Amino acid sequence: MVDLEDLVETYKQKIAADNGEKYKNEVIEPRLTEIFNRDFAAIFNNIIDIINSKVNSTVINFKPEGKNRFSIEGKFHRIIFQKGKTEIIGNMAGVNIIPLCIWKGVTKHLGPIAFVKDLESDKIEWDLPVNSTEDYVKSILGKLAEDEDFYM
Repeated sequence: MVDLEDLVETYKQKIAADNGEKYKNEVIEPRLTEIFNRDFAAIFNNIIDIINSKVNSTVINFKPEGKNRFSIEGKFHRIIFQKGKTEIIGNMAGVNIIPLCIWKGVTKHLGPIAFVKDLESDKIEWDLPVNSTEDYVKSILGKLAEDEDFYM
């Protein structure tokens, strides 16, 4: 026979888990999506707009693909940036960004990118191979510009 107190405790745990998942989906996820779009995708978009404007031609395209994904592309290259799954440990929420480069039909995984947000202080730390997201964007676009196959 099942003990009533054990049954009550099991349901309490299920409710707590459901509330935690609801908080993650309704509060934390939108914050992290905003960071992805504002502090990462928007920088790509702005720099690409500046380059295209100064060159007087569309040499690279920026294409948003929903709220968690965007791509940049040229004639033979396409790089897709996808916001990955949210991980929460204590008061820290982290997200991996998955960059995939598609060159003439061949897919290559680029190096890892991530950011972590402290939920109490709202401080954001980026894990990039360079100093800032702007430097990362310039580095990626520079490597594409140096590739003789990259043009529109």
